[in-house]
This record gives sequence, structure tokens and C-alpha cells, in this order.
Amino acid sequence: MHSDSIDPITGHMDKVRRALTTDTSTVGRYGVSVEVRADGSLESVRIDESITPYGTELGALITTLAGEALAQARENAHEAIDELSADPRIAAVVDSLETASQQPPPREPVRSANTEPADPDDELTEEELIELNERRNRSFFQSW
Repeated sequence: MHSDSIDPITGHMDKVRRALTTDTSTVGRYGVSVEVRADGSLESVRIDESITPYGTELGALITTLAGEALAQARENAHEAIDELSADPRIAAVVDSLETASQQPPPREPVRSANTEPADPDDELTEEELIELNERRNRSFFQSW
């Protein structure tokens, strides 16, 4: 029996993993097609020989250059992240978030039995509040 039939979430997780790591998609028109991965990397460029006699070489060159440019862009992003992470203020915020996340959730405040609500209207039902507001509005507008 296949594990997907026992635990469908395992199958879904496998599908997502494949989609993010190994699956590719190809789109083409006018004799040119490109194949990409979900992470944005260019897997291949194919240029039909009817477009140019150097289609195979040109497609390979474009793929290589795109890979080099992507690697450089990712390295630039990693350097910027490393530079930001090196700032002691950022480290302090990260530490405080980790500390806060390790604390138990705050408890609801406990009201003592003899504590009165801050606003006497808090104890009224919705209908009573509507009636009270209508009376207040009538008396306010009658005083004009």
C-alpha cells in the first residue's frame, strides 16, 4: 500500500518538496524555449537552428551567463544580509525575540469578585445599551 493513501499530508509534502527543488517548467515560442526551476534559476535555453545556425551554442551561453548572474546576485544578497546581521542592534532584537518566544504566554488578568466594571454600561445587554443610547440621544437633541 502506498504511504499517500495512509497519510495524505506526506504525499502533499513530497509534492511541495519536488516542486521547490527538482521540478522545472518550460515555456517557448517563436523557436525559443526556456526551462526554469521554482527558485528562479534558468535550467536551459533552447534556440531552434532555424532561427540561427548557432542556436545550440547561443542557448548554452545564455544559460551559463544567467547562472553566473544569479550566483552573483545571490552572493550580493547574502553579503547584505550578513552585514545587517553583524549590526549589534539587530543581534539584540533577535535575542530579545528568542527570549520572548521562550516565555510562557501571558495569563489573563484575574478580576476579584468585588471589583466593579470600569464602565457601568459594560454590564448591560445589547438591547439595554441600544435603549440607553436612544434615550441619551433624544435628551441630547431635545436640549437644543
